[in-house]
Amino acid sequence: MLTLPAHSTAHSAAFGLMRLDGAGHATLVMGQPLPSGAKVEFQFEGPNGRAVCCKRLRAEDFHPDLSAMVVATDEVTGEAPRVYAARIPKLWAVSPFIGAAVIGQSTRVRSRSSGLAMRDGLGVRRSASTCVSHEGVHLIERDGGSERTHLYLSVGYELAQPDCP
Repeated sequence: MLTLPAHSTAHSAAFGLMRLDGAGHATLVMGQPLPSGAKVEFQFEGPNGRAVCCKRLRAEDFHPDLSAMVVATDEVTGEAPRVYAARIPKLWAVSPFIGAAVIGQSTRVRSRSSGLAMRDGLGVRRSASTCVSHEGVHLIERDGGSERTHLYLSVGYELAQPDCP
């Protein structure tokens, strides 16, 4: 009998943060390892400056980012998050942008005003929202009253209009 960890099953899906630098590079921040064979669907900046859904890459397009240039935390586990890098077509992001990503085997991924909503492989509806603090972007998924996912990505400078609660 073969037993697979929960994060690699065909029904699982996770949320992450995707940073696009505007020069053809993407950085993915996740709370768990990137499953082989997964698809990565992520927000990008639309013509009106708002986040729209979705561009798609494969897990195989990413490689671990071992540079010390990414400051990120997993606020739920307290452990260092997984950070991955990929090349993307330059026209996918002409200016820097950070948005939500869905990783795994989800269905019906849609943009919401501040994040993404999906239906995972088991048919469960899930959503995560992004917000801006004084020096970075948070992605939060709640399950009832507790946080299921809470990732933080520093931008390295003070932001003018924080909107996190």
